[in-house]
Amino acid sequence: MPNITLYRVNNACSLAPHILLRELQISFTPIRLVFGPDGLYAADGSLSSADYNKVNQNSQVPTLVVDGSVVTELPAILTCIADMAPDRKLLGTTPMEKVRVYEWMNWLSGTMHGWAWGSVLRPARFVGDAEEMYETVRETGRKKIKACYERVESKMDGKFAVGDRLTAVDFYLYVFWRWGSKHEFKVNEKYPKWRNVMMQVEKMDSVRKALEEEDQPLQFASNL
Repeated sequence: MPNITLYRVNNACSLAPHILLRELQISFTPIRLVFGPDGLYAADGSLSSADYNKVNQNSQVPTLVVDGSVVTELPAILTCIADMAPDRKLLGTTPMEKVRVYEWMNWLSGTMHGWAWGSVLRPARFVGDAEEMYETVRETGRKKIKACYERVESKMDGKFAVGDRLTAVDFYLYVFWRWGSKHEFKVNEKYPKWRNVMMQVEKMDSVRKALEEEDQPLQFASNL
């Protein structure tokens, strides 16, 4: 097994690869980062913002390092991890399932995360220092999040996101379910099919282990 390091932030999108590594029981070194005035740095002080910028020049998470090779962007990171245990088929079983997995991951990364949630959490990405525009950008983002969540709900026709088998997509979707709950998008009330899938995901030992390590609560009272 290769030497693996995952740079992550608690309850950020890096939760998805964290869960996937736990699910596949792959040994890795987790490095928890926190936000500072100059970017991300290690919570234990072992890595400065300048040091992390040398690992990931965008100063974003997650970053996966595999035997010295740096991998960024969540679809690529999830693919890299899932490929370490091909027998689990967490990138899909059939050719079309694999297509759907990549379709989901790219949409979640680009539209759901980069555009919709990026507008709400990081409005400066879109309008720079024009602070008078921030709330307008956030409101546009909130509308886009609702549209994205409605799309997710409409696509939940099986036991999991891609048919009846667990894939890496389900862990990625769990991140956005948690964010929607935290930011009061009333996910439990509005998206019952998505909720049912996420309830099953949260019961998994790998999910609970990752949440415990990130000091995050469970989302569903029935799972307590």
